Amino acid sequence: MTAFHHQLTLLIIDDGVVSISTLTSLFAKTFNIEIAQDGKVALQSIMLKDIDLVLSVVNTPIISGQELCTFVKNSQLTSHIPIMFLADKPSLDEEDECLAMGAVDYIDKKIRPSILVSRVTNLMAMVAQQKRLAQVSCTDGLTGLANRMQLDTMLNKEWYAAVRGNHSVAALIIDIDHFKLFNDEFGHLEGDTCLKIIASIIASSKRRERDFAARYGGEEFVLLLPFTDLNGAKQVAKELIQNVQNRSIQSARQASHPVVTISVGISAFSPTHKKNAVEDPIDLIDKADINLFKAKQAGRNQYSAAT
Repeated sequence: MTAFHHQLTLLIIDDGVVSISTLTSLFAKTFNIEIAQDGKVALQSIMLKDIDLVLSVVNTPIISGQELCTFVKNSQLTSHIPIMFLADKPSLDEEDECLAMGAVDYIDKKIRPSILVSRVTNLMAMVAQQKRLAQVSCTDGLTGLANRMQLDTMLNKEWYAAVRGNHSVAALIIDIDHFKLFNDEFGHLEGDTCLKIIASIIASSKRRERDFAARYGGEEFVLLLPFTDLNGAKQVAKELIQNVQNRSIQSARQASHPVVTISVGISAFSPTHKKNAVEDPIDLIDKADINLFKAKQAGRNQYSAAT
């Protein structure tokens, strides 16, 4: 197993303590393990954590395995997660039903452990390969940050996680001031170098594992900050602006400042599904974009978080 495999997470769902212990012992040295003893807890884990494969008994309490599978496969955020079923009393009809719902496998729970390990390991190898390909397709080739497509995915994911978890999420839109002037004076190769430097500063500003940086387009970037309110986002923006200034990249002669600077627009929401509440994740970006315009109008090299 490569180090990449150890980063993959297997969710084991079983209401039997002994069964969970047995299954955990089979896979704990190879994958990260999450455990749930009923379908409700399992669903929470799937929605809030990065689950790569679900290994579940068919008859789970509260929410059945089939109901869980149907929900996972019908959700845009989770439909990619493969589900393997373990059957206490396997039957052809039940197997047909589970596979029709989108499960990738249906296995007799009494199967030889070595065969179960091989099936799970082989499937996880395919998941790992898919994640590698997805990482390449979702990465901006110049800066190494996520691209716009991946940003859209993460924005939806973190927005609805904030709804479920009742916490705030913030977004920073970052624009390099007078970047056209920089390109015109120093050329596009130097412009690309400038973009890569700014991108590395933004990437290094992430404080939590789930903080997410992306190239939004051209000389604009987005920093998505889950579990962050407006004041926390302001502090990050303030440090970003200072860190860019401290790099002392020479700016164009017609620019407002002698070194390259950035402007930042900030927004933060605690989204809910309550009536009349802001319910669209794109509002988080739109509000930050409006505030970016205000920061530029006010003279650049600053942030705006006007409400």
